[in-house]
Amino acid sequence: MENAVKALTIAGGILIALMILGALLLMFNNLSTYQNQKDASAKTSQITEFNNQFMAYDKQDLTLMDLKSLYNKVSSHNKKNPEEKIQTNVESVYPGITQEFKTIREEDKQNKVFKCIKIEYENPQGKISKLLFEEVKP
Repeated sequence: MENAVKALTIAGGILIALMILGALLLMFNNLSTYQNQKDASAKTSQITEFNNQFMAYDKQDLTLMDLKSLYNKVSSHNKKNPEEKIQTNVESVYPGITQEFKTIREEDKQNKVFKCIKIEYENPQGKISKLLFEEVKP
């Protein structure tokens, strides 16, 4: 009789240990899933924040100052991140954009209007990779 009680006690202890181990594994799995979702959410918000700074130029009535600002922003980004450059045709749309803004003709500053014609995204990450513009003819 004593052996049967000991056997039941040992079996009960093993079952309780297995239940605790299962609960710990389940908890670890849930924490891992939660952390992966949190990381994915953070990455998505970073990409959205990155894209939003360039989406401001997706307009039909950009001034030369807006175009110069975009050119400076893209140039700065491309210097900091040579592996994920942003392509743009700003220099071909307005060849004088590379010079300092104060040296650009006043007539051009006030009369030139541009529009965004295309935005392309880098596929795996969804970041903007190309911005194309053209001059709006009056």
